[in-house]
Amino acid sequence: MIPSNSPYSDEQKPAAGTLRQTFQRLLPVAFALGGIGLSVALGHLDAQRQQAHQAVALFASPLFWFALISTGLISLFVAQINRKQRQLVQRNRELQRSQAQLQRLAHYDTITGLPNRVLFQQQLAEATCKGHGLAVLMLDIDGFKQVNDSLGHAMGDLLLQQATARFLQELDAADRLCRLGGDEFVFMLQGTQGQINHQVRHLLRCLQRPFDLNGNAALVTGSIGLAWCPQHGEDVDSLLRHADTAMYVAKEGGRNTWRPYHPDMTARLQQRLDLERNLRRALQNNEFELWYQPKVDLFSGHLEGVEALLRWRDPQHGLVSPGEFIPLAERTGLIIPLGERVLELACAQLAAWRSDNCLPGPLAINVAALQIERSDYVSSLAVALERHDLSPNLLEVEITESLLMESQQQACAALAQLQAMGVATAVDDFGTGYSSLAYLRALPIDHLKIDRAFIKDLPGDDDAVAIARAIIDLGHALGYRITAEGIETQEQYDFLRNAGCDQGQGYLMGRPMPAPDLARWLASQPARVKGGGSLER
Repeated sequence: MIPSNSPYSDEQKPAAGTLRQTFQRLLPVAFALGGIGLSVALGHLDAQRQQAHQAVALFASPLFWFALISTGLISLFVAQINRKQRQLVQRNRELQRSQAQLQRLAHYDTITGLPNRVLFQQQLAEATCKGHGLAVLMLDIDGFKQVNDSLGHAMGDLLLQQATARFLQELDAADRLCRLGGDEFVFMLQGTQGQINHQVRHLLRCLQRPFDLNGNAALVTGSIGLAWCPQHGEDVDSLLRHADTAMYVAKEGGRNTWRPYHPDMTARLQQRLDLERNLRRALQNNEFELWYQPKVDLFSGHLEGVEALLRWRDPQHGLVSPGEFIPLAERTGLIIPLGERVLELACAQLAAWRSDNCLPGPLAINVAALQIERSDYVSSLAVALERHDLSPNLLEVEITESLLMESQQQACAALAQLQAMGVATAVDDFGTGYSSLAYLRALPIDHLKIDRAFIKDLPGDDDAVAIARAIIDLGHALGYRITAEGIETQEQYDFLRNAGCDQGQGYLMGRPMPAPDLARWLASQPARVKGGGSLER
């Protein structure tokens, strides 16, 4: 275990100059006593000179009184000077204490007592000049935000203090630890690659043990990025930057793990930063559009609505795959303004179809987790409907099963409000999460959508057949309509229809297409509107 880097453990040294201070306090008294003695002596000399009675002559002597008054005045002057000097000394001490406190605040973290970024960078700069065998670790505590949000910032601070104590137990005397801020820590370790890898694994394990936060058990993990000196940088900025890059790769790789830095990470990070910058520009420049995929009744073949799917038409690169920008939008929080943009585009298109008297049926839109957690999604949807004077039953909101598991209370509350408004609700990608039957029964939803992962192997795979039938029967038993996603073959279509699935969508019926192409698709297939159950590729 390394000694604490905090100055709070340093004991105050005894005050120096005690004898000198005592002498300064007694100096005015000694000066006054000496002056009185000198006045008496001068009075005696003056009395002898005048050959008078000693007792009478002493107090009658002008020289005695002159000496006594002068001594008193000088004693008062010396006392005043001494008092001023003591005040000055006291102020100097207070100033030194204030400077020491400012020094601590400038170089140490107030919560953990660890060195802060400024002091750690100085320590790291000194270490890089001494030699090799040096590693810089960046650690981020996974799940710290949930502790702060659920238990409060005081418990979050306590977790940081307890985590710091665990970290210190895993370090050697030459190692250094710093808290950068929030839930990020940075380590400076010295040793061989094998030794440091061993320490990294122990740091991850020490975080996995439960934290006791005043009776509340908290479970967190850590993500660590590692940069070696001089392989990954010989200066402070490069080492910290590359360790930080590797740490984010570890978080994206599933968390509770560590990653050494590789130059490819920087290239991928730069690509992501460029994509994020372009995404923000696209929001400002309205570069997004909605494409629509038909949903048909599997028994009649009639069109029963469409699903709106977001597309980004970049002016330089053309269409960007949703798989590239949707996850990035969710990580950066841009999914919230992006979701509001989808609402506006969807309602505007519904209004246009209504004015042309060619409504294809309810329009389904997807909602992301952050839209439920960090925004008033229901109010935004109500405002969009009112702005375009639309009936709520023209919209259907799809929410993924994984979101229901992550934010059960918020998601259920939002779904209940939407149902109360008259908006249909659906669980998307059903079967990919882990919802219990009891929980599923209480959900305020109208539709279940079977994930395409359970459709692609139909009807040749026995397991896929069993799962699909079970989901359809279960959904119907709970009173839900069932929609199958990803139907690409006539065999899949026939099996799902015979199994009792209500709706379907996929490339067999129609690919996602812009609104003008959807109008042409409908015009080319009047049976979709007027009747007819035959369905050809």
